[in-house]
Amino acid sequence: MSFVRMRVDQAALAKNYRLFTEQAIGEVGAVVKANGYGLGSIPIAKSLQAEGCQAFFVATLPEALELRPHVNGTIYVFEPPLDEEGLALTSATGCIPVVNSQAQLARAQEMPNIRIALHVDTGMERLGIPYQAINAEALQAANVTLLLTHLACADRPDDPFNVTQIERFATITAQFPDIRTSIGNSAGTLNGPQFQGDLARPGIGLYGANPFTTLENPTATVVTCEAQVLDIRAVAAGSGIGYGRTYIAPETARIAIVGFGYADGLPRVLSNIGKFAFGETLLPIRGYISMDMTQIEVTNCPELKVGDWVEFFGKTIDCDEVAKTANSFGYEFLTGLGKRVERLYV
Repeated sequence: MSFVRMRVDQAALAKNYRLFTEQAIGEVGAVVKANGYGLGSIPIAKSLQAEGCQAFFVATLPEALELRPHVNGTIYVFEPPLDEEGLALTSATGCIPVVNSQAQLARAQEMPNIRIALHVDTGMERLGIPYQAINAEALQAANVTLLLTHLACADRPDDPFNVTQIERFATITAQFPDIRTSIGNSAGTLNGPQFQGDLARPGIGLYGANPFTTLENPTATVVTCEAQVLDIRAVAAGSGIGYGRTYIAPETARIAIVGFGYADGLPRVLSNIGKFAFGETLLPIRGYISMDMTQIEVTNCPELKVGDWVEFFGKTIDCDEVAKTANSFGYEFLTGLGKRVERLYV
């Protein structure tokens, strides 16, 4: 039994997937890397497959091997093993490796039976072969089934660099009109057809966090993270709470101890500034967050009792707002929830 849980709303997940399919001009896949952004890659992929998803993107070969028995669609591996044997193994499992460098491309050219996706770097300066270095003749020697690029600033729709990247990518795709393309992440897909490609690949937007930094969140809440109340005690005025006594109660207070700490993914930086919720009532964190538990003040919530569940984020407290308070963002919050967090699919 766990004292912290994540409730995943599968209907909301399906609604978000439909949001992307309604906006896209082509196929819509799903990025399910990092254990489905912390939600559980296998149940998430199964739910999305039931909605018609037939293309899944993971980060590593172990992630692909874990997912492969559970989905029938194509699995793309963003960061496959670097050597020739690793590329062959990725292909042997029925997955498609994404080639990110000239060295990998050279190996792929020697194995024309292996289907690959080619990552074209149009300005992200992370992985991918720089668009200026793409050799059309060299590509013809490899079995390229997908050309993809990654938008650096799609979360800001008005950023002119989005168009710059599309123009750079077009100089490559124009040479290979028969090869499918993939451009749009969550924000890119919602920014319009020119930022999507033939295969869009939303990630964070599927899971309810805001894919934009400058716009309201268009997606439905998928995840509610909750912790159980282990104990409630009356604290006298002047008492220090938690390690270091960093919070001194100014008056008699009612303090609840919840079974959720930094080992579970609750950032310690939220000590004395974060909040939980019970219904619509906000409950401030008091004192340092510990490894396995946290103290919250519930003086204004007399109905709360031991065994109840309080919300860390969900429908009352927005995930992105909590993340902002912790100087983080939704991606890190979801993927940072630990193994002890029970995943429930409702």
